[in-house]
Amino acid sequence: MKKLVFAFALLLSFSVFQSCEKDPIENPEEQVAPTLPPAESFIMPFTGYGDIDTTGLIHNGELDERGGPTSFRNWFYAGSNIVVWNVILGVNMAIPVASFLEAFNHDAVYDGQGAFIWSYDFTLGNGTFQAELSARLINNNQDVEWVMNISKVGGFTNVEWYRGVTSRDNSRATWTLNHRPNNPEPLIEILHERDITTNQISTRYTNLIPNDDNNGDYIEYQTSINSDFNRSYDVFRANTNELLEIEWNAPSREGRVRNSNFFNDNDWHCWDQDLRDTDCQ
Repeated sequence: MKKLVFAFALLLSFSVFQSCEKDPIENPEEQVAPTLPPAESFIMPFTGYGDIDTTGLIHNGELDERGGPTSFRNWFYAGSNIVVWNVILGVNMAIPVASFLEAFNHDAVYDGQGAFIWSYDFTLGNGTFQAELSARLINNNQDVEWVMNISKVGGFTNVEWYRGVTSRDNSRATWTLNHRPNNPEPLIEILHERDITTNQISTRYTNLIPNDDNNGDYIEYQTSINSDFNRSYDVFRANTNELLEIEWNAPSREGRVRNSNFFNDNDWHCWDQDLRDTDCQ
């Protein structure tokens, strides 16, 4: 009888010990790394302006954006606002964009504790960087939390450059980016949505820099199934509560712009396929 009691106690203690350990992953699928989110969930396209040939629009060494027999004022005003954002983002997002795109050339390794790690080096300009992108399933495996840490060879070490949450069906994503690696602070918030049925997307960048005069400013890019104007940008200035709306057609290049502060009216101002000002239909 004593032997039976001892055996039962030993079995009970072994069961208790086992219950205190982490449950092993029984489903092999849970050890398969989540798919990297598409580049469009992170990188806003600046198409429709930068790739336009401005040959023939030059007058006295400058773009002819004034009035006269041929005026490109409407298109030029719309495009110049997009270019400003493009330049600012191009400078501040070079490292995060390079690190994000390089991840697609590598495979993840499961760390045994619920995270998948992509580790790799990448170069940008004259610098060499080391990236560690981690992914962890959250919200009952419906979403993925991403964290990117970056080090620069001979420079800063293990800086959290950005983090985000994406849905596994890639219908939505949120990212928060930092900058100033020696003293990180928020830079921009990215909100991305995709309609799974129509495949139309919207991507918004919002300025998060603390105490910055432009904090709260945003630019939002959208695609649409509208046959007349199937691309758009909204550019918002928070300190003046000013909204600039730009719509155009890809690939015809016809478009229109509206900003009551600039034009002193709430009308659309249009350009044709040659980018010349025209009456709105």
